[in-house]
Amino acid sequence: MIVLILHMLLNEFINHFNSSLTGYYSKPEIKTFYTRLTDFYFKWPPSFSVLNPEYQINKYELMKLSLALDKLKQYIPLQYIINESYFYGRSFYVNEQVLIPRPETEELVKWVLSDFKDVKDHRNVLELGTGSGCIAISLAKEQSKFCIEALDVSETALDIAKKNASHHHAKIDFIQQDLTTIKVWSKSIDVVVSNPPYIEPDEKKEMLSNVLEYEPHLALFTPKREPLYFYKKIIAIAQSSLNPNGCLYLEINPKFKEDLLTYIKRRTFKDIEVRNDIFGKKRMLKAVKS
Repeated sequence: MIVLILHMLLNEFINHFNSSLTGYYSKPEIKTFYTRLTDFYFKWPPSFSVLNPEYQINKYELMKLSLALDKLKQYIPLQYIINESYFYGRSFYVNEQVLIPRPETEELVKWVLSDFKDVKDHRNVLELGTGSGCIAISLAKEQSKFCIEALDVSETALDIAKKNASHHHAKIDFIQQDLTTIKVWSKSIDVVVSNPPYIEPDEKKEMLSNVLEYEPHLALFTPKREPLYFYKKIIAIAQSSLNPNGCLYLEINPKFKEDLLTYIKRRTFKDIEVRNDIFGKKRMLKAVKS
């Protein structure tokens, strides 16, 4: 329920904000929420609240912050409240139709860019399951030699990806298609990259409610008891469409790393490597087409 507050000093509202969210989130999270909200809505620097404790909050400011506070108490992710998430140093529009970009995925982008930092000729890149477009757009902005196609099964997700690409002036060919229906891509590819759905439905009990209740299940979950379902489809596309020595990059579920390694080693790939993410989990895989 939204509490309508007509008059309040800034320091009073901060106390109200903190006490209202205590028990829902940790103190560092609450502080981050307040800072992000006041920066996004009002462009207040962090020092503003410290230097102006007796600032009289106007009705507009109270309304915006009170609405956000109410949504935070429902565990709606902050990124969906303000329709903004940062990825690889850039702001991306997001809503509940696309996954919120994660810092772990930035490391997958960094790996691709590191491997292709010195290329002289154009390289064809295919992203399977683009969502918000954060991977494809980041690659396009950081490496001008990449010619990128990005597909998604969701028309709504593609609309968001196109909006983000337009905002960042990134040239990407977006395609609506179900990756599970593809046998061979329409042209030869040098790089395939994907962060596919990789959570097995039985893992729901381990997930936070803000993810489970608000992020799109289409982008999160595999079919029941088929944790490698999308990886198998992607590997088949890569196997049939990558040029010799072309590279496949995947974000992976650490729980099924060994099963995935066993599967891909039986295909026409070499130089298979798994890397940890910033949290020490086996999160990324690279394989080179033989």
